[in-house]
This record gives sequence, structure tokens and C-alpha cells, in this order.
Amino acid sequence: MRTETIWQGLMLPPGRFLISRWPWAGLLGVVITAVLGVVLVLPVVATIVILPLWGILFAMIERKRLRLIGHPARASGHVRVPREEKHNWLWIRLTEPTTWREVVALSIGIIMGLLAFALLLAQVIAVGLPFALAVTGLTRPGAEVNLFSDVTFAVGVDNWWHPLLCVPLILVVTAYVNASFTALHGGVISRLIAPRVAEIDRRVAQLTRSRAAIVSAHEDERRRIERDLHDGVQQELVGIAARLAMLELELRSGDADASRAALIAAQDQTERALVSLRSTVRGIHPTVLADHGLTEALRELAGRSTLVLRIRDDGFPRMRPDAEAAGYFLVAEALTNATKHSAASRLTVELGSQNDRAYIRATDDGHGGADPEQGTGLRGLAGRAEALGGALTVSSPLGGPTVVLMELPLIGSGEITHGGKRGGADEDSPRG
Repeated sequence: MRTETIWQGLMLPPGRFLISRWPWAGLLGVVITAVLGVVLVLPVVATIVILPLWGILFAMIERKRLRLIGHPARASGHVRVPREEKHNWLWIRLTEPTTWREVVALSIGIIMGLLAFALLLAQVIAVGLPFALAVTGLTRPGAEVNLFSDVTFAVGVDNWWHPLLCVPLILVVTAYVNASFTALHGGVISRLIAPRVAEIDRRVAQLTRSRAAIVSAHEDERRRIERDLHDGVQQELVGIAARLAMLELELRSGDADASRAALIAAQDQTERALVSLRSTVRGIHPTVLADHGLTEALRELAGRSTLVLRIRDDGFPRMRPDAEAAGYFLVAEALTNATKHSAASRLTVELGSQNDRAYIRATDDGHGGADPEQGTGLRGLAGRAEALGGALTVSSPLGGPTVVLMELPLIGSGEITHGGKRGGADEDSPRG
């Protein structure tokens, strides 16, 4: 029988239990519980006004410690606080049920920590007493030791080793006591700091909405590509076919000047079709994005923009292709919205990373008033961000500016920065 938790270890036959890792895990659990209880009791009492913060810290420690006794990794029940809401972090935490469950867990942890300290002290005395009796028998033959008020024990050279016979039994008992105490403590604390079903349901619902938004965004993108091909490349190809038909007629008539003019017109139409096709393909996934990263792709986009596009790279790292694509389409959407809806003359894009998250912030100087719920572009980008473990926020008060911020986790990102640059280099793009 393979044991994964300390509870399963306690169910083993005594022989297998005593040679397994669980007695040591139980002892370690009691020691850590005792240390946490003794260390935290005075600071928590002295700073009881910040009790919720102590609870959050205690839960973070316990999530790591519970894995020592076989408990699965426990996710936090706290909601993720967006970067622009960091100043409200404390208020958000104080309004969460998870925080107050962690405060209860802290209180129980301190009480059990003090009990664990008393338990360890009793075990040290229980194990040390037989050795003390043996030493007394060797150094003071015939001495009588008062174990209790009415119980005496005569120890001497002949029987000094008799007390040591109790040591294995004491060790066995302490092994079971430690494992049971640690298992009970771990079960109670794990139950308190684990996210509730309702909290998990909210996350699943959020993920479902994200996936639905991605599907909707992909469908919108497919329709856009179909429309671009129909209105752009297809019309140009129809025009080319007509020009070539005219060229054939001119060749049959033998009019060299008319044939040359028809040929030149067909060549011009072909060039326009190629430009339209390149624009459509570039909108699907720019080649420079895959080859050189987000910063270079945005600089290439700035070169084609009719709006001034300023790019500030504060050390944006290389990331997974889907994350870089999300950042690129965020800027492209912000550029489109600034051009069509906000009467902006400039869009500023800031790229960087902070702590364990990368961010892309696009700010225009338009009149504001943008509503992300009214357009499918930003809703689709929000779905992309959530699916990648990030978030998209839009701030657009009347009068401006409009700020679109995407944050993405730095999972799987490398150490390379786009363009080999760090720091704040501003670049103004030429108007197209």
C-alpha cells in the first residue's frame, strides 16, 4: 500500500509505520508548529490591529508546510488584485471571507503551537528520564529515586540498565502521538485555508467566459479576414482579370500603344493586390513578431500607422508566442480605436515588467468615453488575457485619456529583451 498522506501512514501496520518517513514527518510537523506558535504569539498579540495580515502570512507558510505531510498543494482563495487596484489591496483583502478564515487558522495555529511546544517538552522529559536513571545507578549505587509522591525506584550497578528498556516503547508512543497531532493539525488548517467550492465555481465561470470570449474573438477575426479578402484582394484580382482580358483584345487588334497601356494597368493592379494581401496576412500574425519580438513588431506597426505611435520599452522580456500576439493585437486595437473614435493625435505604448508580471499600456490623447462593452475587439482581448492568466483593464473618462492596460504572467518568459534595449527610449514613428 502506497501512502501519500500522513493519515494513510497512520493506517499502516506498526512495523511498516515505524520504518516509514511518517514518524519523522510527524516530528517535523510538531516542531514547526511549536516554533510558529511560540514565535508568532507575542508579535500577533502586540500588533493585533493587523491581525488579518498575520493571517494571510500564516496561510502562505502553511500552504508550503502542509505539503511535507502529503497534503496536495492548496490554491489561495484570494482574488487576484489588478495592478491599477494595488492601492485598494488591503480593503479588498479585508472584504474577502478567505482572509477571515485565515485569521481563524492563525488563532488555531498559535494555540496548537503552544500545545506542540508542551508536547515536545513532555517528550524530551519522557525520553531523557530513563537515561538520567541509568546514569544515577552508575554514579550513585543504591540510590532511591522518587518518581511520584508515593512511588520510589531503587537503582544501582546491577539494574542501571532497566530504565533503558522503556526507551523503545516511549519512542514508539511518541512517533504515533507526533504523527496524530500533525495529521490533526494539518487537516484543520488545510480545511480552513483551502478555497471554498463557491470560490472555485467563480473561477471556473470566469474561465468559461474567457474561453467563450476567445471563441467569439476568433470568429470575429475569421469574418474580418474574409471581409478583407473579399473587399480587398478579391476585388483587385477581379480587376486584374479584366485588365488582362482588355490586353488580349488589344493584342488581337494590333494596337501597340493600347496594349502597352493595358499591360501597365494590369501590373499596377497586381501591385495593389499584393499590397492588400500583405496587409491582410500581416494582420493575422506579423512575421517580425515571431522573429524579433513584440517591441520590434510594434516599431514596424508604427512605420505603417497614420497616427503618431510612441513606444517606450522599459525592459519587456521575450514571452510565449500567444502572449506576445495578445500584446500586439492590443496595441493594434488601441491604434484603430484612437484613430476612428477618440480624435487622438498620438498613442503612447509602454512595455515593461514588474515583479512576476509583464505589462503593455497604451495611452492616447483623445477625448475618452470609450466603452469596452460596446465593441468586440477589447472584449476579445480581455478573453485572451484571462485565458493566459492575465487581465485587461480599460480606463476612459470623458475628456480622456483612454488607457488600456494588459498584464500577463511571466511564465515561460526568457531573459532577452526585445531590441536588446533596457531603459526608457522613446521613439516617434513617422506619419504614414
